[in-house]
Amino acid sequence: MSKEKKKAESYAEYEDRLIEYLTSPTTIIQKQSYVQITKFHQVICAINYPRLVDPGWLTRLIEMNLDFDLAIHISPYKIETTIKLLENEVKKQKTDLYALESEGKIVPQSLIQQHQDTMALLQLIQEGTEKMFDMSLYIDAKAYDQEAMESVSKQIRDTMNSIMIIPKVPNYQMYKGLRSILPIGVDELQVTRNITSSAAAACFPFAITSLEQHATGILIGFNEYNSIPIIIDPFRLSNPNMLVLGTSGGGKSYTIKLILMRQFMEGVAINVIDPQAEYTDLVRTFGGEVIKVSPGSDSVINPFDMMDQAFDEKKLSLLAFFRCLMGELTEPQAAILDDTIDRAYEDKGITKDPKTWSRQPPLLEDLYNEVLPLTRSQKEIIYGPAMAIVNRLKPYVFGPMRFLNQHTKINLGNRMISFDIRDSPDFGKGTIMFLLLEYVYTQMKKSKTRKILVVDEAWTVLSAGEQSEYILRLVKTCRKFNLALIMLTQDVEDVLASRAGRAVLTNTSTKLLLKQDTSILDKLVDYFKLNQAELRFLKVATMGRALLMAETIRVPIYITASPEEHRIITTNPDEVQAMASITRPDGVDLVKEFDIKKPFQIKTNISDDNIQALTQRGFTELRTKTLTGETDIFMIFNESEETDEHFVIQQLIFEEVKKYTKKALVHHTKLPDVTFESRIGKVIAVEVEADVGLKKSLDNMQTKLPVMEKYDDYFFVVTNPAIKRDYGSKFKNILLREEVPQKIASYFR
Repeated sequence: MSKEKKKAESYAEYEDRLIEYLTSPTTIIQKQSYVQITKFHQVICAINYPRLVDPGWLTRLIEMNLDFDLAIHISPYKIETTIKLLENEVKKQKTDLYALESEGKIVPQSLIQQHQDTMALLQLIQEGTEKMFDMSLYIDAKAYDQEAMESVSKQIRDTMNSIMIIPKVPNYQMYKGLRSILPIGVDELQVTRNITSSAAAACFPFAITSLEQHATGILIGFNEYNSIPIIIDPFRLSNPNMLVLGTSGGGKSYTIKLILMRQFMEGVAINVIDPQAEYTDLVRTFGGEVIKVSPGSDSVINPFDMMDQAFDEKKLSLLAFFRCLMGELTEPQAAILDDTIDRAYEDKGITKDPKTWSRQPPLLEDLYNEVLPLTRSQKEIIYGPAMAIVNRLKPYVFGPMRFLNQHTKINLGNRMISFDIRDSPDFGKGTIMFLLLEYVYTQMKKSKTRKILVVDEAWTVLSAGEQSEYILRLVKTCRKFNLALIMLTQDVEDVLASRAGRAVLTNTSTKLLLKQDTSILDKLVDYFKLNQAELRFLKVATMGRALLMAETIRVPIYITASPEEHRIITTNPDEVQAMASITRPDGVDLVKEFDIKKPFQIKTNISDDNIQALTQRGFTELRTKTLTGETDIFMIFNESEETDEHFVIQQLIFEEVKKYTKKALVHHTKLPDVTFESRIGKVIAVEVEADVGLKKSLDNMQTKLPVMEKYDDYFFVVTNPAIKRDYGSKFKNILLREEVPQKIASYFR
């Protein structure tokens, strides 16, 4: 036995040794070109880099959807060492240049460029603008079998070559390479290259993989390169407007229907101006209303309807309407219309006095009758313009468009509405779309809730007449009223060429470029400043691929729907016919009594087998009061961030609302917990505060109050009676759970 006593091992030392033992691999197999530790690993190092790099130049590497790890080691030089190193390099380069020139040999351009770069860098470092670093770049290609690993490695090396990085596999040094990849800050390979601080900064951020995610955002699509979800909330951008450009068959309507469906599920109101009745099935699926605007239909908009506008504002919109109807107005035509519009309103007792604006407005026929006498004038400056106006008004008074010659009859009570103008005469669709755009816009200004107005085939409005000032006013003021204007068009050239189209492009934060006609790609490159990669993407884009531009962010995406979403929105004739042929067998009831996917079950209503199945799926029990005040046991699967008590009350309120209407939604975001539409079309918001402490409940309610006030009506549901007793006057609408059924019923009487 040794005379020296062994030093006792401390617990901390034992713990470190134990962790090292437990985390160490059982075996490590080292080969010439790979290391196997469960997975096969092959390390690739960069031995040369491009002369000039742009910010984010490593994006192509990071965005590869492959199994690999990437490590960058950066070590700084001391200023003194850097200057001395560069001065020696300058001397050496000058000597080489002088030697070649004195021998009469041709000096390589690469040597001249290298000398110029070194001189420029030395000056920048002496000025303090740049610093020098050593940089190492290693990539670990991984897979569970050797063949797959080699395939991953080849793809990585090909991508590195494409961005001017020369790759090399360090044979016989794989173990050192693997340790250089691990997050332990050790570079055992030491394959370095000196770089400047600006070049090092250009490595970060590696890539823009997704837009900023918001709690109220929706899934737009997936990053084309790495399949990362792109989730954005257009209402959180500088303006919520969206423009979708693409050729016929590029998937414009499919994309927007998918976005509308997801926005509707988040409580957003939807209105669509639909020239081809493409949105009818979607609207009816969600209990919306389809309003047909065509000869013989009951729905119509009178162009002279005041629409809650001021008199002068209405006159401006009418002049824009007649530009859409007649094309470019001459000065005499504009003067005649200005004068006769005034007289038509005066005959109905409507003046600039706001008290008269509620009176019944004139019709197109009244304007026609005001202009007609002017056609008998002996003065050509009056006769010619008046005759042009009369001839253009005849189809709207006596011809196929005469259904517009009546007073407004449209009800916008539903939360999802489609205006079907497919059966309207083609030559009048531009004016109808203009009228609908104006009418829906003015009606939607009355509510502060989130709303979307979709204009399909928008070129009809944008390219007709010179009403760009009116369109510009619409797109600029949408944000004030929480309204998003979405415009779709396939005639991109007309949009780029028109003043109104350029106004929309300038005032639209979100743009989607789908498959484009190759003849206009050059114009898109010039207008949107597309780079070569984006241009290549659009040239080969297939249906469902798009370039998403949201303010300063650009990312190629692919758009995909779930099977159920696809079933609802597809317009493919073969798919529609196949789905229509699937019918229910006679006498077979397909209603399920027990849905295991439902996260909320009353225990007394389900069997023991059902309870066991739910328990195995992770459901838990909660005993609490119902909305009638009675105690019951619930089986719940609460994946929200709220308490179980909150989750149950939220579900109970939702179930109570569904007794009266299908137009109800549950939210687990920053929106209210439950929203629903009342009998008269008001949107009601409900927020639950359940047993999280008095102070926290009050803080939550204070934070949520501005959101709740944006709805037509709202109320809070609390479990602590002290909140209602002591703070009822502050928050106004506070209920206990037992009062909820009666309150909900009151909205449907």
